[in-house]
Amino acid sequence: MARFDVDGARFLSDPLDGEIIVMDMLQGRLFLLEEGAAILWERVLRGQSRESIMLAIQSRYGSADHAAAEAFLNRLLALGLMTEDLSADGPSPEDAPDSWPPVLGELRLTEYDDMTNIITMDPIHDVDPKRGWPFDGRG
Repeated sequence: MARFDVDGARFLSDPLDGEIIVMDMLQGRLFLLEEGAAILWERVLRGQSRESIMLAIQSRYGSADHAAAEAFLNRLLALGLMTEDLSADGPSPEDAPDSWPPVLGELRLTEYDDMTNIITMDPIHDVDPKRGWPFDGRG
């Protein structure tokens, strides 16, 4: 059963008021996942399989949301936010019965790449033990 996996060292995610912010620490991209996108991301982080996620969506929300969710998961894969391990064994983590909302909502994913230079700055190397941090090299 194929499982999703997220590189937690590269992609840091943080929930905020029903949304999830995901920061790509390697390429400096920032992603905002809203509504149904945040719900699916949580399941991906738990290591659920594509099959278990898609079965839950089909049974709760129907074919239209099923097709949208399939396309969304494929988009996450194409963006490199996650991988899919086709050789994973064992059962997928189960959802609590009340963990899905009454309506899935829009699968909204917004990418911000105009912050790349700011996010990928690495000021930790500018620390001088005698002068403190950050040290800009001037006297």
